[in-house]
Amino acid sequence: MARAASAVSIEELIDPEELNRIKSELITCPGINNTLAGSISHIEKNFAKGILITTHDMAVDELGLVHSGFVFNAANYIAQAAINKEFSVLIGSRSFFYAPLKVGDILNLEANALFSDDSRKREVKVSGFVNEIKIFDASFQVVTTEDHIFKLKQSQNTTSNNQNQQEPPKQETTQEELNAVLKGIGG
Repeated sequence: MARAASAVSIEELIDPEELNRIKSELITCPGINNTLAGSISHIEKNFAKGILITTHDMAVDELGLVHSGFVFNAANYIAQAAINKEFSVLIGSRSFFYAPLKVGDILNLEANALFSDDSRKREVKVSGFVNEIKIFDASFQVVTTEDHIFKLKQSQNTTSNNQNQQEPPKQETTQEELNAVLKGIGG
């Protein structure tokens, strides 16, 4: 008789030594809530695996249907882990949901990052399975930057303002400024 996944902890699914290695090597998304976004179960250059244990907090109804946004969130996280850069941001995606998840399902995800590790714009292919059934497939476009995306334009403004001494630096980055930064990167 299979045990309900809600009673399963991530420590039971991932080897403790591997979990410690991952924690020491993973630099992307340090503040993410693993209960909602899943956990990384394996990481190497341009490749990552992850696990999302679905819970009642993810359900949209009394029958336990899990909202697809949690699947997408976990897939986005695993995509970022495959790149594993400190500063990266999702700029596009194309995803397909083949079957719904229910509370108690364990979603296994795999991500393969394409293009050169030196490239600032990367494509990452992600697939998700429950047992042997493909539930999800996606392609994510991720941009890596040298600083936090909200600090990029601010840093450029500070440099420009120090040279021109015309206006104080802005404290918040606007959507228009973010778009200009992404366009400069090739997004």
